[in-house]
Amino acid sequence: MFLKKTKLVCEAEKSEKFYSLFSAFFSVIAFTLMGEIIGVGILWLIGFTKINESSTMKFLGELIISNFFISLIIFRHVKKEEKRSISGLGFYKKGCIKNYLIGFTVGMLEFMLVVMLLSISGHIKIEQGFITNKIGAFLIILPAWIIQSATEEILSRGWLMNVLGARYNITIGLVVSSLFFAAMHLGNPNMNIIAFLNLFMTGIFFGLYVIKTENLWGVCGIHAAWNAFQGNFFGFEVSGLNIGVGSIMKLKSVGSPMITGGMFGPEGGLACTIVECLISIFLIYIIKKSYNKADKPLYHINKKFNSKG
Repeated sequence: MFLKKTKLVCEAEKSEKFYSLFSAFFSVIAFTLMGEIIGVGILWLIGFTKINESSTMKFLGELIISNFFISLIIFRHVKKEEKRSISGLGFYKKGCIKNYLIGFTVGMLEFMLVVMLLSISGHIKIEQGFITNKIGAFLIILPAWIIQSATEEILSRGWLMNVLGARYNITIGLVVSSLFFAAMHLGNPNMNIIAFLNLFMTGIFFGLYVIKTENLWGVCGIHAAWNAFQGNFFGFEVSGLNIGVGSIMKLKSVGSPMITGGMFGPEGGLACTIVECLISIFLIYIIKKSYNKADKPLYHINKKFNSKG
């Protein structure tokens, strides 16, 4: 692929460690398992394991605690073992709020495109309209999605993609991190081949977004909005998981599961495939256009300037 070395790859090159495909894969598995073990242990100690399975508090606790410790372990590893800055993962202070909000808006619109496509093709049934008293619950649950989504992005696009980019090239980092991102969901209920391909394509889109923006804030926002609007705004399953804590609306997919995703949610259907492919192609076009602009020979610029003079 045409992709060039990015700022975040250059940051990864500052590390005192370089990773092969095997060692990088082993590391992300280790980060995940250690974080989840610590998180489960803490939840057990404070009595969260005794809470009803469908409880909003249990959902929030499991989503926040485990993911928080996974992120903490990665941050410690980057700082202590690799001897580089945590901001080098893509968490630069400049423009952080703006970048996050832009990403959140992109993620919201991205999922709305999927819903619109399903609606136009007659694959959605409204079971429950807009419920204003659920907005508060949505806002309470949102921080859990923000932490969970950020953790997956730190693992996949912040760390894995860029350390492999430093060792090999950014294209290998993009593809391998996208495969890892899809593989993370293999144990989810009702997983199917279309769902796996869609998650891989989602990983490609997320990775391209990081390559274009050269920060992690935006993609964290996209991912959080996608999950929140999918599960707690429109009421679908999120990657096969029935959130079960209420939503502002309740839409039900009807017709062919190949198109709708069935019990996996829209991520398992061809409607999602179409949207992910189109936005990825558009982003590739934008990136390539920016490269062409940057590579424009200086004499063309001078010629244009002199002709105006």
